[in-house]
Amino acid sequence: MKLLPAILGSAFLTFSACQTDKKQENIVQNDIVFKDNLGHSLSKSDIANTTGKINYEIMENQNIDPKAKELHKEARQLGQSGKYDLSITKLDEATKIQPNWAYPFYDLAFTYLLKGDFDNALKFYKKTDELEPKGFFTVKTALYSLEGENEGKFPKGLYTAYMQIEWTADKNKKLEIAKMITQKVPDFAPGWKELSYLLDDKTARLDAIEKGLSKSPDAETKGILLINKALILNDEGKKEEAKQILGNLIFSSDVTRSNEELAKFTLKTITGK
Repeated sequence: MKLLPAILGSAFLTFSACQTDKKQENIVQNDIVFKDNLGHSLSKSDIANTTGKINYEIMENQNIDPKAKELHKEARQLGQSGKYDLSITKLDEATKIQPNWAYPFYDLAFTYLLKGDFDNALKFYKKTDELEPKGFFTVKTALYSLEGENEGKFPKGLYTAYMQIEWTADKNKKLEIAKMITQKVPDFAPGWKELSYLLDDKTARLDAIEKGLSKSPDAETKGILLINKALILNDEGKKEEAKQILGNLIFSSDVTRSNEELAKFTLKTITGK
């Protein structure tokens, strides 16, 4: 009989330990905001510090030569003043000093685009994409567009026309351009993406998103379309479906860095974490 208190004490400790383990397991389960059948999962802590933004100017694990930085800065100032040829000369010098730095190549591509030299624009967008395969600004969409123009899938100058949406501040003008592009070139997915931003009616926006997704979009455009679809579904009370779209995008093989970050931020927002 003297052993009974000790036995009861031992049993109580075992029971308490089991209860603690179960409680911790429940906490872990409650911490998960997304999980799929392939074993991918995201917890609150995984998305806690996401901001939805990527700073392309910060190059991780890479020291940029000060001279290359200065040339790049001067080139951007010249480009903004419309002195494209001088800007190109400076950018060329920067790429020779720092050939593994994507930014000058990106600006070379954009400057050639502004000059109407689509061949060189495509050449340097390709180089930028080689250096930054997970995405760099609008490179994925530029490649999709300019390659499509070269192949005859899209009319020449379409990408420049599309960029007018970004370059104008007037929402009505943006909407007018997006509608024109989707009507005249319905297979151009980025046009549907822009239209989905600009329409006020939720049903019409979702229809534009689905049309964009059906046009074999580039990775950047596809990601934005899916994120916007998730937001609309969440607004309609379909939170689990929205979470599934975002989680699948985050773990997809072709997701860009910017879309991964934005999808995580969106997931954090809709789950209220």
